[in-house]
Amino acid sequence: MSCRFPEAAAPQGPVVVIVVTAHAPASWEASVIQRLRDSGASRIVVRALDAMRMPGMPGKPGDGTHAQQMGGPVTAVVDLTGELDPGWHGHAVEGVWRLCDRRGLPLGHPHHGLETHANGAGIVLELVAWKDSGVFLVDTARGYAEPCETVPRERLAIMGASLLDGALREIRALGSLAGRAAWQGRRVDPTAWQRLIWRTRALAAHAAIQFKGFVLVEHWMVGLVDMTFAEAVRAQRLPVRWLGTRMFSHCWADPFGVPGRRDEIYCEEVDLRQGLGRIIRLKLDAHDVPSGAGQVDLGLPGHLSFPYLFRHDSALYCVAESSQSRRCVLNRQDEAGGWQQVAVLLEDVEAVDPTIFEHDGRFWLLYTDVAMGQFDNVCLCYADSLLGPWQPHAQNPVRFDNGSARAAGSVVRDGGQLLRVAQVCESGYGQAIAVNRIVHCTPEFYREETVGCVSPKGDRLNPDGLHTMSDWGDRVVVDGKRYLFHAGSLWHRIVTRASRALRLPAPTRSPSREASRR
Repeated sequence: MSCRFPEAAAPQGPVVVIVVTAHAPASWEASVIQRLRDSGASRIVVRALDAMRMPGMPGKPGDGTHAQQMGGPVTAVVDLTGELDPGWHGHAVEGVWRLCDRRGLPLGHPHHGLETHANGAGIVLELVAWKDSGVFLVDTARGYAEPCETVPRERLAIMGASLLDGALREIRALGSLAGRAAWQGRRVDPTAWQRLIWRTRALAAHAAIQFKGFVLVEHWMVGLVDMTFAEAVRAQRLPVRWLGTRMFSHCWADPFGVPGRRDEIYCEEVDLRQGLGRIIRLKLDAHDVPSGAGQVDLGLPGHLSFPYLFRHDSALYCVAESSQSRRCVLNRQDEAGGWQQVAVLLEDVEAVDPTIFEHDGRFWLLYTDVAMGQFDNVCLCYADSLLGPWQPHAQNPVRFDNGSARAAGSVVRDGGQLLRVAQVCESGYGQAIAVNRIVHCTPEFYREETVGCVSPKGDRLNPDGLHTMSDWGDRVVVDGKRYLFHAGSLWHRIVTRASRALRLPAPTRSPSREASRR
C-alpha cells in the first residue's frame, strides 16, 4: 500500500497535515506550526505545496479514499497557502481547512481582511472546512484593529493558530466537529476600485477616531438595576438607576457590590485630567445616594481598576486589575476591614479584568493578556485551591473575539448553564455587554458561545457604552459612559503633544487608564 504521510502512522490523537508555500515556511507559517506543536493537541506533518501536487497520490482527490491510505488516520489537511486543490478533502476525516477572511482570501493574501478592517470591524479570520458533504464554517476569530492600523502578520498567525488549536481540541475531547453551519462565502479578489474605496473610508474613519479621542473624554457613571443577574442578561436594555451626578474632576467605573452588604460598592475612581485610576468604596444611604467612603489599599502600585469581589468559605476576596505592575494578586479582607495579599496568581503578565469563578471542583481565572491585544482575547488559568498553584490553560488564548472576549463582570450559574458577561469592543472600548454561555470548561478544552447582548442604546444619560455588569443578590451593578468635552483633559493633551514635538519634558502624568484601553 502506498503511504503518502508515513509520519501519520500509529497516531496518538488528531493528526494534521499542514500545507505551506515552500519547503522553508514563511515566518508566519512557521509561527502557526510551532504554536500547534507546542500545544500538544495534535500530531503535525508539514508539506510544501509542490509536494502535494506530485503524482502518485493514492486514489483521486474526492473519490472517497480516506486517510487510512495515507499511513494513518489524518484528521485534517490545513492549507495555509489557499492554493491546494480542495479535492484533498477525501483524504482527511474532517476535510481541508483554510484560514481566510469573509471574502475567502487566505491569510497570506496581500489584501486579506482589508474590507472589514477599513469598515471598522477589525480583523475577521474564519476557519473553513471543505468536506464531502459541503463547505462549513468551523470557527471565527475577531481581533480589534482601528482603521489604518498596520496589523502584523504574526498577530494574525496567533489568531489562526488559536482557531486551529481550539478545533483540534474539540475533536480530541468530543470525537468530531458537530453542528457546524454551511459557509456562505466564496473567494472573491477585490478590484482596484474597491481597494481605493476601502482605503479612503479607512482614512476618514481614522481621522474621526483621532479627533474624537483628542477632544472628548469617556465619562462613566455607576448605576443599579432592580433585577437579578439572570433576568438582566436576558434583557436587551436595562432600566438603570444612575447613582449620583456627573463630577467635573473625576468619575466612577467598574463597580462591584460587596456580597452580603446592600450599602457598599467597590469601584474605580478615574481622574479625568490625568486618567489615573484608584479603587474606592462607595456607601449608599437608604435612598441609594452614594458618597465616597475612602480609598481601598490593596498594596499595589500604579493604576488600579476592576475590583472583582467574591466570597469563599465566609471570607471576602478581591482580585483587581493591576496590569501596570505585571502582577495579578489575590487579596483577602481581614477582621478589621483591611486587605492582605494572600497569593500571587500571575507574575510578569500584563493581565486586565481578572475574574475568578468555581466550576467542577476547580477555581478558574479569566483575564485578557495585553501582549496579545487589549480588547479581543481571553486567557484562562485553573487551580485546585484558591491560593494555588495556578496552571495556565493549554489552549491559551481560549478565545479571540473583539465582541465577546474581555471580561465585563460576573460569572454566574443559571440553572444548568454557566454564564459570563464580556465586553463588546468591535470599534471601541466598552460599547455594550455580550452574554456568553460556557459550553465546555476543562483543563484540556474550553469553548463558549455568545447567546445575547445588552445594549446601552436608548439610555438618556449614558448612551455611548455599557462596560460592566456584576451580580449583587437581587440587584445588578453596572456602569455606562457618555462622551463629553473636558477642558482640563484637552489642555493636558495639548501640552503633552507640544512637549513631545519640541522634545521638552512632558508634564507629570501618572500611569493611566489608557494602559488598559490602548
